[in-house]
Amino acid sequence: MKTILYYFTGTGNSLAVAKAISSRLPETELVPIPKLMLAGERITVPADANVGIVYPLYAMGLPKIVVNFFALLDLSPAGYVFSVVTEGGKSGSPTKQISALCEKSGHMLNAAWWIQMPDNYIPLSAPPEKSVEKTIRENALRKVAVIVEDIKNRQGSLAGFTAIGSVMKLMYGPFIRNIHNFDKKFVVSPSCNGCLICVRICPVNNIRPLPHGKKEWLHTCEGCLACLQFCPVEALSCGGKTANRPRYHHANATVEDMLEQKGSIETN
Repeated sequence: MKTILYYFTGTGNSLAVAKAISSRLPETELVPIPKLMLAGERITVPADANVGIVYPLYAMGLPKIVVNFFALLDLSPAGYVFSVVTEGGKSGSPTKQISALCEKSGHMLNAAWWIQMPDNYIPLSAPPEKSVEKTIRENALRKVAVIVEDIKNRQGSLAGFTAIGSVMKLMYGPFIRNIHNFDKKFVVSPSCNGCLICVRICPVNNIRPLPHGKKEWLHTCEGCLACLQFCPVEALSCGGKTANRPRYHHANATVEDMLEQKGSIETN
């Protein structure tokens, strides 16, 4: 049975989960959301397919790019629709939010799961120690194995955080309304080596290179922090505390993975 996994990732956590699901599920296709959003074309899923959305949790809700993606998506031919959210805490699936988007796109949400991955939002806190990070990743793979069996059986399971009231209004609403201007917080230090990795991997092409190694942010930011986390010389910071905090991206995530997410080809 055909399965399509649409994914969005900033540090590779959600991509790692999507890859883990696809490796255990026959006939699975991984499709990056940023690439489809840059194309801007209407997407109709195959008839009776399993359709999954894999994404990180942002302030108890969905990333803006994932919300906007549903406007392009026709889910009506699908046979089974599920979501998997990766997040740094111990629970947090915005089930009501994504359920409403699925129904508006033509199919009910049949299942929703959350998977804990290493916390990567360094404006608030440092990522976990490497030993803790490894344990979290191992536990995530065990949870993936259970989820895959439910997908194979088209099991209904709406698990995790479900409130969409006061918590969403206090945290998610203000955060997501201002997300495109999140880039105003970025500062480039003199250590920048001009490699332009930040420019190339940004999933929404939000960074423009300028002469003399300078950069301009275009205020279409998604707040994913890929530019900051993948900078090889840690030249980007976001707020005063991030300059001294370790950077994070999934151990198996590469610059090439981030380029593939937006349909780019690595150039030298």
